[in-house]
Amino acid sequence: MRLPVSRLNHLIELGVTETVPTDTLEGSKEIFVSKKKLHCAIYQRSQTQQYQLLGTKLEGTIVVAIRSQYHVDNQSLAKLDGEKKLYKIVAISRGESHSPIRYDLVTLKDIEKVGAGND
Repeated sequence: MRLPVSRLNHLIELGVTETVPTDTLEGSKEIFVSKKKLHCAIYQRSQTQQYQLLGTKLEGTIVVAIRSQYHVDNQSLAKLDGEKKLYKIVAISRGESHSPIRYDLVTLKDIEKVGAGND
C-alpha cells in the first residue's frame, strides 16, 4: 500500500487502562494511560466493503494506517486525536511489502464502559 506522508494527519495514542484510587465511595476508577503516540491516517473503506460488514462483529469499526515499525499488539487500547472516546484494537493487518516504508492497517472498535469519564 502506498500512502502519502501528508495523509498521516491524525494522532493515535496507544495505551492501557490502570486502576487508580479515588476519594469516592467506589474507592477506585480506571483511567487510560498512554504508552505511545503515533501519526496515523484514516483508511477509507469502499461502499461495498461497508455493506459486507453489516451484521458482523466488524460493523461500526474504523481502520487507521500506521507505519509498520511501531509493533502494535491487540492488547492495547487507543484514542484518536485526543478525544475521550476509547477504542479496542480488533484486528491488525500487517504490511507485507518489501518496501522500506510499510503500513499496518489497525481496525478499531469504540468501547464505552472502560475509561468513561476520563479527563
